[in-house]
Amino acid sequence: MTTRSQWHEIELPAKPEAVFNLLLSPKIIRGRWDQVGAIITEMDGLWVFVWGERESDPDCITGARIRSFTAPTRVLLAYEYCRTRTGMMPFGATMTAEFTIQRITAGSVLRVTQSGFPPPGQHDAFYDSCGQGWRAALQGIGTILSPPPPRK
Repeated sequence: MTTRSQWHEIELPAKPEAVFNLLLSPKIIRGRWDQVGAIITEMDGLWVFVWGERESDPDCITGARIRSFTAPTRVLLAYEYCRTRTGMMPFGATMTAEFTIQRITAGSVLRVTQSGFPPPGQHDAFYDSCGQGWRAALQGIGTILSPPPPRK
């Protein structure tokens, strides 16, 4: 089956080590990404997230295994579980999300690439909501890592 991917990136005024640590911090993720998260930071560890206003009745739940873990440059997640209000996503176990962090002069570039979505015309709303979620997550990370404006 043909699949599609999407990627999003942001330049951050922080060293790759700081960015890498943010990706694996449930407290930071809960506070800025507006999600409930649990992460077990080891190979084959879990990355589980719940989205929605009601934690006991979420809009979406995803669970992935950490398949590759190269500090401070890469984390690869392989999804095992993906459920929305409409039910299990039949392609959930084929999705991956890869975070790469590249050092640049001003800090680093964080890129997330999510792959394994069905082709256009199938589950487009889910595909679009994932894109919105990644953009919001990266923007939240940018907010955390950006220095506060100077006081007058």
